Amino acid sequence: MANSFPVQFAGAHYDIKQFLRDHPGGVNTLKYFKGRNIMAAMEKFGHSSGAYHMLGDFKVETVDVNLTGAVSENGRIITTGEAGRDLKEIAFLEELEARLDWSKPLLYQLDAIAPDYDAWVNSPVYRKCRLFESSILESMTFTPWFLVPLFWIPIILYVGATQFRQYVACGDTCDEDSITAPTYLFHLVFGMGIWTALEYSLHRWVFHINPGKSVTMIKLHFLIHGMHHKVPFDGLRQVFPPIAALVITCIIYLPLQAVLSYPLIKLTGGLIGYLTYDMIHYYVHHGSPKDGSYLYAMKRYHSNHHFVNHDKAFGISSKIWDYVFKTFVKVKRLSFSLQW
Repeated sequence: MANSFPVQFAGAHYDIKQFLRDHPGGVNTLKYFKGRNIMAAMEKFGHSSGAYHMLGDFKVETVDVNLTGAVSENGRIITTGEAGRDLKEIAFLEELEARLDWSKPLLYQLDAIAPDYDAWVNSPVYRKCRLFESSILESMTFTPWFLVPLFWIPIILYVGATQFRQYVACGDTCDEDSITAPTYLFHLVFGMGIWTALEYSLHRWVFHINPGKSVTMIKLHFLIHGMHHKVPFDGLRQVFPPIAALVITCIIYLPLQAVLSYPLIKLTGGLIGYLTYDMIHYYVHHGSPKDGSYLYAMKRYHSNHHFVNHDKAFGISSKIWDYVFKTFVKVKRLSFSLQW
């Protein structure tokens, strides 16, 4: 029993040991239910239909080779949800899932759920997701979090230092466009501000674009962001692949450099903002922030986006643009601290 965490629900038995650190409400809210019936608790705390749907991944009567095991180490927070269960909706989600064979690459099967893609992709599961038949292509979809700072920090330091030497610490070689250190810092911070707007814009209007009924657009959306909502517990698919990020950076930078002064300094600031965002995104999924900290608040806020309000709470490193565009979500106040 030490290596299991049995619970009961509606007459069936489940082992949620693997899910303890991933539980959206923290480990401390689950520890009292070992060996007990969790039906009343799930209804009391307002779990969504997706939560009941995902519970099926832990049923002990069947062996699901697609369970992720230790993909991630920490949890997410469900802050609100439907009052009680919608049995028809849960049954519908089960029927949708049954259309797909999770032991085979999903990307080639999405036509089966195309008419109901939005409902399917926003109902998370606790499974591994294979996209491509090719092992080479599949390996390119995995990105360990530490590769992101390893790739971007040298670039940020090089570009930032080069620009500082050219415009600030230039000595006798300074041109008329030289600037002071505070002005350099202003352009750096301005670039970080540009990133916050891009972060919100990309997340809301690109990653959450409605693909309609087009299977091609659905596949594209699933690759870009839908997969993250379907399997939010997969720690190898929660930061942006560096090469893809570099390509996007170049595409965005080219038009901006024509209208911005000291564009490379601002780019440096933007890259600092991006790196901060990607690390925060990974941490709010897998970290264990303490109550009262900024990251604790952002973890709850981002989890609200994943599990309750998919069309709101788009800010990840900051809520500022959610306030501006009225997509801010007020997260429910709790009388206790969540722990992971």
